[in-house]
Amino acid sequence: MTAPPDNARQRGSATENAYEHIKHLILTSELAPGEELREVALTESTGFGRSPVREALRRLVQEGFVEVRPRQGYRVSVVTLASVQDLFEMRLVLEPVAVEFAAQRAPKEELEALHALAHKTYVHGDTRSYEQFLQDNREFHVRIAKATGNERLARALQGLLEEMQRLFFISLGNRDRASEMVHEHHDLHDALLARDAARAREIVVEQIEASRARVLEGLIEGTNRGGRAATGIVLADTTSHRRK
Repeated sequence: MTAPPDNARQRGSATENAYEHIKHLILTSELAPGEELREVALTESTGFGRSPVREALRRLVQEGFVEVRPRQGYRVSVVTLASVQDLFEMRLVLEPVAVEFAAQRAPKEELEALHALAHKTYVHGDTRSYEQFLQDNREFHVRIAKATGNERLARALQGLLEEMQRLFFISLGNRDRASEMVHEHHDLHDALLARDAARAREIVVEQIEASRARVLEGLIEGTNRGGRAATGIVLADTTSHRRK
């Protein structure tokens, strides 16, 4: 398991650093869905003390990234079809409103400043470039929300996109969709600059649905390939009464 870089240990408290590092391992699937988490093992592999690791795990439980299993300890939260659908439904609630507001009232200079982020891409098969692209992707969408002037909306979208990051990470490795995703960002950016709120809303709904399809495809491929992550991906729909 990857240990934190030396400079990470020098910033902030040990608990905060342990939290950020373990969370990063989860978001990049180095700690796979469903994987057992032992305090002693994490302490040894990361170099953080027992107390910081314990406090980090407690915080990750509160945020939904880690689950407590009675009498068994912790594990990385499993990915279920219901949880994936819930996350995308929430995104469909938040982001179309955010881009519509941004098109209507965001300062021109803030929209123009999104140009570089709208052109970011990744190299298929390079996990480091996946990490950077996903950070840039989240920054692009969050800055659009911030440009509306509604900080609550921006914080809600930021938290949601962060929770979804491990799903995106899995889907990026499945098939090279770099040009497709950059094209989506270009179209959205152009609509915002044109102050076309209806078009911006339409584009982002299409993007979210395309993202949902990519994620589900990636998860299905992951379960078909097997491996340690497959046991933590549960795609049987046990919530049919909610999915009419």
